[in-house]
Amino acid sequence: MTGVVPVALYVIIVALLVPPLLRRARWVVRAPRVAITLWLALPASALMGSYLLGCRLTEAAAWGCCRPSDSGTWEAAAGLLPLMVQAVLWVAVPGWVIGVVCLDACLMWRRRRRHAETLDLLGDPLFTRGCRALAIDHHAPAVYCVAAKGGRVVLTTAALDLLSDRELSAVVEHEKAHLRGHHSLLTTAAASVARALPTVPVFSYAGPEVARLVEMAADDAAARRVSKEFVARGLARLVVTGGALEQVAPVALGATGADAAERINRLLDLGNAERKRSAAAGGGALMALVAIPASAAVAVAAYWC
Repeated sequence: MTGVVPVALYVIIVALLVPPLLRRARWVVRAPRVAITLWLALPASALMGSYLLGCRLTEAAAWGCCRPSDSGTWEAAAGLLPLMVQAVLWVAVPGWVIGVVCLDACLMWRRRRRHAETLDLLGDPLFTRGCRALAIDHHAPAVYCVAAKGGRVVLTTAALDLLSDRELSAVVEHEKAHLRGHHSLLTTAAASVARALPTVPVFSYAGPEVARLVEMAADDAAARRVSKEFVARGLARLVVTGGALEQVAPVALGATGADAAERINRLLDLGNAERKRSAAAGGGALMALVAIPASAAVAVAAYWC
């Protein structure tokens, strides 16, 4: 049973204590891509820690069950309890999470594909560099993307009338960044993990946090290609006039996603020096998160071999 307590503490820290701290951390908004990686690595690290915990719990009991015993059947039956815990930690929890993620991914892919087919019938093609864009006749200004059949950027006619050329280029670059970064896959996976184990903070917080951070990452990508001022102005215009994403939100990523006010402020206040320091801090946390369970896995393998 040596090593159970450190591994259990690691699982508790990663699953229960780190997520609330990461939600309140200020550096995440200055380095959203690093933070996204960290939020996706945390559930994987918690699952890896639970796997190692199962190894440590059954290290002695498994061999005791396998060897002949003269103490009767009670000791043998008691030795089966750690093996049952191991089955839960090795098979049930990871299998449930992976199953929910795969099912949600398939369902979301079908919904996005159907929505893209509808857009092809109703929309008018627009000329944009590097991706397919469609204009939809609608009274509310909105810009969003659908990651299906090659990806589409969708703009309503009201948005085309509202935004200037530079602002329109900025919000289109925002949506293209979503498509290039496969952000729909990231948000679907994080939301599925949150749905699989909603009572565990490391899983329940991942969905909304990844959805928030991918918007900031797309803002940064658009700012590098146009300018952060025009990204902020385009976003502000769409927010003030109201969007039209309520009916397509489950299958789309829109420029006016959650936390629009926070995103506008960070675009106007973000500095390169702060960005580099935040990326370094997040990178260090990510390396520690990966190194600890990996080192424990190597130690367990070396002990058994």
